[in-house]
Amino acid sequence: MRTLITYLFLLCAVAASALTIPQGTLYFDNSRTRYQAVRFVYGSDQRPETYALIMTQDGNKWRVEIPQTVTDMYRFTFVGGNIPEGRYNQNFNSFKDSISHQANLQRTATSEAQMQAGDIFVPESGDNWAQGYWTSLEAWLNSQSSTPSATVSGTLPVVYIRTQNNAAINSKETYVAGSLYIDALTTGYLPLGSAAAPIPAQFKGRGNWTWSGFDKKPYRIKFDTKQAVLGMPNNRHWCLLAHADDCMGYLKNTVGFLLSQEIGLRYTPRFVPVELVINDQYQGLYFLTEQVRIAGNRVHITEQQDNATDSVTGGWLVEIDNYSEEGNINLYEGNGEHVMISIKEPEVLSAQQRQYIEQQMNRLNEAIWGNSSSQLTALLDLDEAAKYYLVQELMEDCESYHGSCYLYKDRDRNGQTDRWKFGPVWDFGNAYNRNQDTWIYDNPIFAQYWIGQLAEWSEFQAKVREQWYVYYHSHMQNTRTQINDFVTLISAAAKNDAVRWRGTQNYCDNSSMTSRKNDFLNRLNHRIQWLYSQWGEGTKPATWDVPEIESSTPKDAASKLLLPDGRIVIRRGNQTYDINGRPINF
Repeated sequence: MRTLITYLFLLCAVAASALTIPQGTLYFDNSRTRYQAVRFVYGSDQRPETYALIMTQDGNKWRVEIPQTVTDMYRFTFVGGNIPEGRYNQNFNSFKDSISHQANLQRTATSEAQMQAGDIFVPESGDNWAQGYWTSLEAWLNSQSSTPSATVSGTLPVVYIRTQNNAAINSKETYVAGSLYIDALTTGYLPLGSAAAPIPAQFKGRGNWTWSGFDKKPYRIKFDTKQAVLGMPNNRHWCLLAHADDCMGYLKNTVGFLLSQEIGLRYTPRFVPVELVINDQYQGLYFLTEQVRIAGNRVHITEQQDNATDSVTGGWLVEIDNYSEEGNINLYEGNGEHVMISIKEPEVLSAQQRQYIEQQMNRLNEAIWGNSSSQLTALLDLDEAAKYYLVQELMEDCESYHGSCYLYKDRDRNGQTDRWKFGPVWDFGNAYNRNQDTWIYDNPIFAQYWIGQLAEWSEFQAKVREQWYVYYHSHMQNTRTQINDFVTLISAAAKNDAVRWRGTQNYCDNSSMTSRKNDFLNRLNHRIQWLYSQWGEGTKPATWDVPEIESSTPKDAASKLLLPDGRIVIRRGNQTYDINGRPINF
């Protein structure tokens, strides 16, 4: 059985990296590259099979008709030159190299980005081997207009912010006073306030690179009183995340959070996609998100008072940080790496609190690098650590233990010491940026503190394999369903967002959400397959079982299969069932 499943995974791996050329019209924006003639070239890397198609000029864009859908291709490029149309008996890599180095023709960078019929490919510069992206023709035409129409889509709740005297929100340190209301439209959510009676609130910027590196900014909201917002429990503190750095259809943080929920971390920040208007100016697609804080409906631990002198064992919320700030705790791993710990709550420390938290972080560092498993397990909750780690591996997040990596600890009670727990998850901006078949702590782009050494512990690996088993058998298909639902939900707003921000600093155009979704799913599928090659099905926990097939189903020998779309199914005789025993008709 293991051989069969492995074989199916290998089939999935081929499918995950395959490029589909859809039937219909495709376009190319030639306004930057200014080719005299354009060819659309695509091909296979495994077979001597590459195709060149003539494109026809239509103003600043060129078009080509694809007569029928072509699957199992490798990559594509757009070539400036009169190469003959037709099939070439070379694989794609050999052919594109001959174009560049022998024929000396200009071309765009090779890409595996998915497309859909009617999309236009837009190079980001006029340089040879220019990078580019697919977007919808509608969004592209709108962007060419002298007065592009960037307005609310009407498909998501709309957050309206008004600042006093229309003041700009341009500081991360200083709040700007104002008010807010949310028009839920017909989304099924309850509105918050109204245009006539908005809710008093304050606003400021947030983030580090996401604040400084993009024109589309993220924000903090602090209400004067606690508010329940769009079905999320009441609190004063909220975030409006821009995700301007996510070129995968806003799916990095979204899926990272969904995986955290599926895998069962104790708390995952809730969020709702919205559109934002500030002082009557449309700002595009945002994600109204719970700020990570200690609270009964967030990180549910005892809220320790500032400047406390007793009961200082908890609760604590800290972060493995990548920015040097006053008050950080500085540690050095056994390999010499400098680890900075910032203390999130409590915010103002007494001498007793400072001494305690420094001792705790040093003890945890020593335990991870030590040789006493009893010392490690007394300080660290390995179950939560394994869940947190599995989310990061599934997302191939090469910065997961380098910044925005939270840990928390509740107060010790009745002689029982509470252990440190990893979580909640937060920032997946660097997910899939390496796209390598290796562990996230192997030769990382950014230092990955603690996790490389923690992974050496057999007790930790045993917990990881159990969590992988549960996810593999029980949650994997649900992840894909949620991704499809999310893309459907935000697609219209994503197009309007692209009109609002296209061409600004470092911005990612996600107007073609189907293309972005396919790219993301390819990477997620490939990551799952690689993890399966390392862990197999994992280790079945003693207290967990795969749901049984209903008793009315046939009793002959069953085979469990993984389909190319990621679903686990069970085959009995001539009938196929899902993991919960429901018949499936293909």
